Amino acid sequence: MSLSSLYLRLRYPRHRFGPGFRGPLRLRIRGRGRVIIGRDVSVSNASGRTALLTFGPQARIEIGDRVEIDGAGLMSASTIVVGDDAILGPCLIVDTDFHAIGRLRRQPGESASRGPIRIGRQAWIQGKATILKGVAIGDRAVIRWGSLVTTDVAPGAVVMGNPALEVSGTRR
Repeated sequence: MSLSSLYLRLRYPRHRFGPGFRGPLRLRIRGRGRVIIGRDVSVSNASGRTALLTFGPQARIEIGDRVEIDGAGLMSASTIVVGDDAILGPCLIVDTDFHAIGRLRRQPGESASRGPIRIGRQAWIQGKATILKGVAIGDRAVIRWGSLVTTDVAPGAVVMGNPALEVSGTRR
């Protein structure tokens, strides 16, 4: 076990780090929720600072086995689940709007909408991509650079753009 991995386990005792976890000293984990990291997960800050943020005690981020994360921001008010063998570049994954977006959004007590996010096994989320609330990314799907994903992505699909659309003939 590396010194940085030992430091992170001691610094964040509420969260679970699986065996073989490797991460930078400056990994940022904040919030009252729970972060669960699987076996042999590798986190780096080469492309930006990785941040795992939870908003509320019921919020959860679950990262599967053998996932690679470099500079991603995961922000959960409900649940974000990342499947085994996924790759997350410097992207943004957010399961809430953080504030109400309806007509009465400025009224006291108006609640923000939330929706769990699921990233499939062997999915690849490239840099500057944004995954919004309630989206499921299928197994082996690729989310290309700078895409804004607002709807589910089929397994093996390659999507790009704002809003993200499937690139024709690219199912893997």
